[in-house]
Amino acid sequence: MAVQPCRHLLCGHDISKAFVVERWPIIGKPRKQFTALEKVSFHIDEGETVGIVGESGSGKSTLGEILGGLRTCTEGSVHYKAVNIRDMNRNQFRVFRRNVQFIFQDPKGSMHPYFRIRDIIGEPLKTLKLCSDREEISSLVEEMLAQVGLDKDIADKYPGQLSGGQCQRVAIARALIVNPQIIICDEAVSALDVSVQAQILNLLKDLQRKHRMAYIFISHDIGVVNYMADRIVVMNRGSIVETGTAEQVFITPTHPYTKKLVASSFVN
Repeated sequence: MAVQPCRHLLCGHDISKAFVVERWPIIGKPRKQFTALEKVSFHIDEGETVGIVGESGSGKSTLGEILGGLRTCTEGSVHYKAVNIRDMNRNQFRVFRRNVQFIFQDPKGSMHPYFRIRDIIGEPLKTLKLCSDREEISSLVEEMLAQVGLDKDIADKYPGQLSGGQCQRVAIARALIVNPQIIICDEAVSALDVSVQAQILNLLKDLQRKHRMAYIFISHDIGVVNYMADRIVVMNRGSIVETGTAEQVFITPTHPYTKKLVASSFVN
């Protein structure tokens, strides 16, 4: 059956993903596979925050990586502005890559340890061929540092000289500098202290109001997701078990797994 045109900013249709865990000797064909996702559909619109929540192994990060073009799906499709990302030419994919950015759980791990912060934040401008003028890039980097609450002197430091919270702010600046439409936040605050988590979450909300971008907010903590999201998608074992507005899912969950997640958030 043909996939209906996507009316949303970004959407996935019947996404399945299987990972090969064992191959037959000599011929190399898959012998055993692990199904990480099974027929998952998802959509997000401009300026919206959709939370994806589930325990480790639920498939939430794999879904985020597929939606953001970092992995390919075994079956199904991902559409950005009604265009299948697999069918995009080089220029179309560059536009997609600019407009769908990532913030990861381990900001230091996603940064070159021997690059200065100014180079880390400015690199996407060069990679995506948005700007090549050194002075203009330097000015934009300083502007981004100010927006994420960092002093411009940090620009000449290295990731190893910064705290975890500072590194996460740098990661936000790096994603933001290309003016994306969507940022996929994959466990973006889970490695931070509680007080720093609150600062980063509030910063993300402030930046969203200013730039009117959308967030796909991935976390194992449904309390954090409820604070950030307009809608919540609950995943378990590679499938969506419940979805609805944040209030519906958090206050009146219907699926036993969602009820378990909500109960655990109060214990923590």
